[in-house]
Amino acid sequence: MAKPKPGKKFKYDLESVLKVRAIREKQEQEKFAEEQRNYMTEKEREEQIEKKKLSKEDELRGVFKKGPISDFSRVLQRKAHLEVLKDDLDKQVEKVIEASKQLEEQRAKLISSMKDKKIMEKHKEKKLKEYDKMMLDLETKFLDEIATERFKHQN
Repeated sequence: MAKPKPGKKFKYDLESVLKVRAIREKQEQEKFAEEQRNYMTEKEREEQIEKKKLSKEDELRGVFKKGPISDFSRVLQRKAHLEVLKDDLDKQVEKVIEASKQLEEQRAKLISSMKDKKIMEKHKEKKLKEYDKMMLDLETKFLDEIATERFKHQN
């Protein structure tokens, strides 16, 4: 780091890089939030299909518990409908798994961008400490020179 003139304010040379990384982190957070919403939506759909399937199964069990079945074709229709619901549920489970994978991938990207930003912030803090130490050394040197000049004039 080049010696700054006394009284100059600290200016971080890589401020633009830090800003870019902060923007990138913000974008990754937004993408993560979107993936999280997508996952929750898919999970809710899965739960709705599961509830519907369970209620239809209960209806079918109720028909069997009532006693003799008068219209067997309706039972077959219900059974076919249950098969469709089972297939829908299987497809939805796959969608939930895929959404979960995408969510985890996005989480990894977010963590990576947070680390990148944190590295730049630590670097900035380190440079600021170096700057403060250098300014303190310059101030000390200046005060020593003033004291030496006074001592010379008094003698």
